[in-house]
Amino acid sequence: MSPLFGKKLTVCVRIGLGAVFLVSSMAKIADPSAFAAIVANYQLVNPPLATLTAIILPWIEALCGVALVFGRYEKGAALLVSLMMVAFIGIGFFNVYRGLDIACGCFSLSAREPSNIAMNTLRDLAILAAGIWVLTKPNNLSHTA
Repeated sequence: MSPLFGKKLTVCVRIGLGAVFLVSSMAKIADPSAFAAIVANYQLVNPPLATLTAIILPWIEALCGVALVFGRYEKGAALLVSLMMVAFIGIGFFNVYRGLDIACGCFSLSAREPSNIAMNTLRDLAILAAGIWVLTKPNNLSHTA
């Protein structure tokens, strides 16, 4: 793969990753109470902390999305996105271990949506791979070394 192609690919991955996080944050920002109900369903934190998480997490996702789309602070955003994915994958497995079938709240605020741990994990692994790609690959198109 030519260096220029690799850099262009990284830019595409970065923008796509940012778009995913922007889209996933929109409904959560618009309806924090519905997202708080989903966070509470995970049974990991008490209700006040679930509410606080539901208010803060979508804004972190949105800020990471903006940073990735516009290529500003993209390495920091890619690191945060990657860490979130590791946490989300771990939480998903922890809930399977506990026998809980919880709607993930990733792109839908329906608490009744059935969970598919295999598909959620594959999706999260793909997002994690994209985050690691952006984090570790150069994307400055001005240098074609």
